[in-house]
Amino acid sequence: MTNKKHQNAGGQAMLSGDFGESFIAHLLAKKGVYVVRASTVGFDLFAIDSKGGLLPKNKMIGISVKARIAQSHRAFAPTIPMGSEKIKSAMKTWRVGAYMGVVIGSEGKMDAFLVPFRSLGKLRGKAKRADVLAASELYANKSDIVIKLF
Repeated sequence: MTNKKHQNAGGQAMLSGDFGESFIAHLLAKKGVYVVRASTVGFDLFAIDSKGGLLPKNKMIGISVKARIAQSHRAFAPTIPMGSEKIKSAMKTWRVGAYMGVVIGSEGKMDAFLVPFRSLGKLRGKAKRADVLAASELYANKSDIVIKLF
């Protein structure tokens, strides 16, 4: 028997994932970055910044997007699994650099971040697992490695 409270959880996750990918692509495009959505193992988007304003100039970058949208009124600061092995494999396959795009939303608030994959280990916070990103570290941005898009 399915718990009615969570019966649509998979659908909500899929919708928030699609929204996150589209939102990150839109924000990057508004900043002059060329973006294409391409669902591959490890990456959701590929981007080239011809001006070098946000990303390395004229380099193809693969972006893995994670979205966490809260359905309640409370503050929402999750840990987010990174999927490092898939991203590392995709980097080799596509011969590109990698970034993680993160969209976090709760009622009345939406934030979007971009972080170089090589720097994600610095954003674990107090999490015990190695392959997670602490959302609270995105907001703290103590090392200036996080790009806040929105």
